[in-house]
Amino acid sequence: MKAAFSIVLLVLATVVFAQEEKENFTIIKEVKHLPVISQGSTGTCWSFTTTSFLEAEIIRKGYPETDLSEMYFVYYGYLNKAKQYLYYQGNNNFGQGGQAHDVTDVLRVDGMVTYETYEGEKVDGKYQHRDLVKELKDKIDTLNKTQKDFSVDNLESFESILKKHIGKIPGKIKTENGKVTPVEFVNQFNLNPDDYVEITSYSHHPFYQPFVLEVPDNWAHALYYNVPVDELIEIMYHAINTGYTIAWDGDTSEKTFTHKKGKATVSEDQQGRITQELRQETFLNRTTTDDHLMHIVGTSKTSDGTNCFYTKNSWGQTSNDYGGYLHMTEDYVRLKTIAIMIHKDAIPQNIREKLKLL
Repeated sequence: MKAAFSIVLLVLATVVFAQEEKENFTIIKEVKHLPVISQGSTGTCWSFTTTSFLEAEIIRKGYPETDLSEMYFVYYGYLNKAKQYLYYQGNNNFGQGGQAHDVTDVLRVDGMVTYETYEGEKVDGKYQHRDLVKELKDKIDTLNKTQKDFSVDNLESFESILKKHIGKIPGKIKTENGKVTPVEFVNQFNLNPDDYVEITSYSHHPFYQPFVLEVPDNWAHALYYNVPVDELIEIMYHAINTGYTIAWDGDTSEKTFTHKKGKATVSEDQQGRITQELRQETFLNRTTTDDHLMHIVGTSKTSDGTNCFYTKNSWGQTSNDYGGYLHMTEDYVRLKTIAIMIHKDAIPQNIREKLKLL
């Protein structure tokens, strides 16, 4: 009986401790966006993040809330990645990962569709892409090794795998204005892919000049603008405070990235000490890696008043006690950001002039 009573006390103490451990955050500024959803068992955070970013852009422009299809961008993203892989004769990255520009590249050429029009195939209500990725990689390697005379623009056998696992692409979309093509659908919202730029902060390239960011998931070898880290943070605060959101790409492998607790921070000895030199060091020694994309939708503070970026993740609303959101401290963002995508109008004028983004 005494042992049983002790166990009850231990359980109660554990519950109380768990309740006390949940930190309270204060939202300072939140830009309107659509709710958290889950990418399931896929490596498509790049699409879920950037699709959410575009949905917020549609709202910011004054249009009705529009739920876009993440899987539409994934379908064409894989197709574009396959072509690039063949152009480079198999010497290019081919995997699930990607970058924000992979979505805007699709937007530019193939348009977009609603989630209702193209949900994509699910298994037991969840996206599962393990078999898809294996089949795609096997197929593209076979094409690369065995076909001598073929057109990269004719990848029917590759597309048949996409159709089986993701679904057949719709030709037109039903809207209030009748049926339109995916490209015409983009024009209804006045979305211009060229309005969106990617920005990073690394000193092995000159500041204020674009360069090809050397991370594996930049398989398209896209250009990123380069600014000092203080200006990167200035851009991010300015964006949120003027009603824009941010597609964020960064490292989430640290023990101090605790999605379950809704928080990402740095170790105590690093707090308040994040410099350009430390950013560069962690990039070069690979302790900052290109892991995950998320959607920054506001600013917040921790219970002790530390400034944070309020962030929408794509792991589902039940993935933590904060509805799937987390709070990344400014220190964490300073150190662990690989790059951001942002509307060029969200950049302060003085920095835009340095970047020649007029």
